[in-house]
Amino acid sequence: MKKRKLIAGAALLIAGITAVTFAGCTLGPSEADDSTPSSVAVSDGTASSREEFLASQETPSTYERRLYEEALADGYEGTFVDFLKEIGYTGQDSTAGVNSALTSVVGIECGFTEYTTTSGWRPTQTTQQVYSAGAGVIYSLDQTEGDAYIVTNYHVVYNSGSVGSETVSHVSDDISVYLYGYNTYIDATYVGGAMDYDIAVLKVEDSDVLKESDATAATLADSDSVTVGENVFAIGNPEGEGISVSSGVVSVDAEYIDILAADDSTTLSLLEIRTDAAVNHGNSGGGLFNARGELVGIVNARSEADGVEAFGYAIPSNLAIAVAQNVIDNADAKGAYRASLGVTVQVTSSESLYDETTCKTYIEEKVTVQSIMAGSAAAEMGLEAGDTFLSAKITSSDGTTVQEKAITRMHMVTTMMFNVRLGDTVTFTVSREGETTELSYTFSAQADFTLFA
Repeated sequence: MKKRKLIAGAALLIAGITAVTFAGCTLGPSEADDSTPSSVAVSDGTASSREEFLASQETPSTYERRLYEEALADGYEGTFVDFLKEIGYTGQDSTAGVNSALTSVVGIECGFTEYTTTSGWRPTQTTQQVYSAGAGVIYSLDQTEGDAYIVTNYHVVYNSGSVGSETVSHVSDDISVYLYGYNTYIDATYVGGAMDYDIAVLKVEDSDVLKESDATAATLADSDSVTVGENVFAIGNPEGEGISVSSGVVSVDAEYIDILAADDSTTLSLLEIRTDAAVNHGNSGGGLFNARGELVGIVNARSEADGVEAFGYAIPSNLAIAVAQNVIDNADAKGAYRASLGVTVQVTSSESLYDETTCKTYIEEKVTVQSIMAGSAAAEMGLEAGDTFLSAKITSSDGTTVQEKAITRMHMVTTMMFNVRLGDTVTFTVSREGETTELSYTFSAQADFTLFA
């Protein structure tokens, strides 16, 4: 697979993502059964068909699909296409959604100190200030106080060649942001980030510009529900020339691509949404939005391989925000703690299923335990090689459900582990030799987590 390049405005900065599987030691292979989340739902009567079950797991992102779901709840019996014909659908005007999204995107400029060597009979080495441009998305906003958290890419604020005395090595201490339509720079500080997941968080405090602006926090979409062919819009800061919009469609809803890490030597594997929307230097850290103006991803890469055109990439919003919120919750560590299962998982089968009702093709992967590390959380909860994941649930120490969902794609396991906090209990429902089993573990010690910074 050809490596993709991460992009950050005038300067080309490179970062990456860790592999999908967790490290572990094989305790002995076991034959997986034929169960999947959808097949189990059909067999126990939860759903009348596998397609119906998969459709029930998504959050439709288009206005028309949401209207259709409401109509179904009221007794409508036709297909989605039938419904579109009946309401006289001729295509959605996306300008309202795009303009709403514009208020949540910021341009970013970062300063770094680098060495430069003069030529001549007696070369000398001096330092110079260099800048890179990128973008970010407002994740949360307190307009009364003028405070905001901004999500961007790690490689936007990081420069492997920097020789300054930064608070965090190679991360800029000279960061400014600006809103769409404004020519006033706002000082921002680095909260923390995870280089392996190419996500960083910035903070703005007591900004008069924010207080008086129409800036908004981005509305989040469920990135596990994006549809191939769905209209999307990349909003960023291409070439550092200011915030602008490019349009396209979702080409691939979720895939892993090889990325060169920020250290310029390590190759990592990164979960991405692929789009044919134009992505250029400076788009990094900006948002990929659906037609309703909801954030489906953080733009971070494009393919620059010979003969390949219109391949842009965005980190799915579910993963990006899980990492970002983790960084905010662990600001003292300057990074994100992922709950460590100590298990290697693999996709033992994958298939597509077309739902004639929603007129959407779903991919369902059979996610199976391959190996388990002795003494790990996975071993303690009783997971065994060959177990097939059906669903996962996170419960806080006070009994509140943090997250619960069917595991229909492998990447969902990794993403959910970033939503686990100290004291939370994770419960997996698995299929083992045709029987459904629930297994739980409480992450009660800091040693149960791995820090990514």
